Amino acid sequence: MEETKKQHESFGMIDVSRHTGRSQYFGSDLEHSGGVSITINKAEKVNRLNTDWFHSKEELIRIELTHNQFIDAITSGMNTAGVPCTIKAFSGKKVEQIDHVEDKKELFSNNMKEAHNEYKKRIDDISGLLNGSLGKRKVDEIKHELKVLKSHIESNTNFVMECFNEAMDKTVIEAKHTIANYIDHKVHSLGIEGLRKELKISIEKE
Repeated sequence: MEETKKQHESFGMIDVSRHTGRSQYFGSDLEHSGGVSITINKAEKVNRLNTDWFHSKEELIRIELTHNQFIDAITSGMNTAGVPCTIKAFSGKKVEQIDHVEDKKELFSNNMKEAHNEYKKRIDDISGLLNGSLGKRKVDEIKHELKVLKSHIESNTNFVMECFNEAMDKTVIEAKHTIANYIDHKVHSLGIEGLRKELKISIEKE
């Protein structure tokens, strides 16, 4: 029986698979030993012996996500603006990868440096006001600047610390999930006995 092939711009194939290998992902502070790959290809439909077969053609886009990102993507529904992912290839061409992702430590360090520079500028301005004679207007201006400086220090410090604690909580949760996913993957791929041997766990029998 004759084989027929059909192609259309809207025909596509999606492949979701696990992958291994150390890498860092956009939107994650941790270095991971694996994740989830999603590839979308163009496709064609082949009818042979009254049966439809679907074949992947050229690759359109390939992305990678951490296990947490993948879970968030399929469970968040319409509740978020999206989940970060790392684009690995587009239109059949590899995408240049970032060699460094700013982690929370660097982010908050930079925020504190910016705040420090702002405080330093205000202190320098106040020091400038102290030059020369101090009339009532200048004294009032100095008091105002000191009040503003105090307010900024209190509000900025508390805000940065709250954001830092929140970010650390998220990082801890992500790390726990990453470890759980790693163990789950090892249990499935090696089996309990294989996992015991790899971890060199000695179980004494009574």
